[in-house]
Amino acid sequence: MKFFRKMDEMELHLSLNAIRVAWFFTVLALFVWGIWGYAQTGRFTAPMYLFIFQNLLYFLALQMGKWRTGDRDGARSLLLYVLLLVVFLLAFGLLLWRVGL
Repeated sequence: MKFFRKMDEMELHLSLNAIRVAWFFTVLALFVWGIWGYAQTGRFTAPMYLFIFQNLLYFLALQMGKWRTGDRDGARSLLLYVLLLVVFLLAFGLLLWRVGL
């Protein structure tokens, strides 16, 4: 019994549109939630960090795709995004360590 079959072009198009809408909703919800948390507490909360981390990963994956196709600007941007990702992960880990989690 075969559970997965290859999607045809229409199914792929519909699936990508659904993913795009879901991603946009998630980004918008995390941003609004993060701003709301900042307004309430005066500091950035977990939703804002998730928002930043999600977008860093998105742009990193996009630049990796460009780099793999031979785009030279993609290779330079890839190094920048990897550096930003490492800095963000270290800062987030330090924040969690300071809070005691």
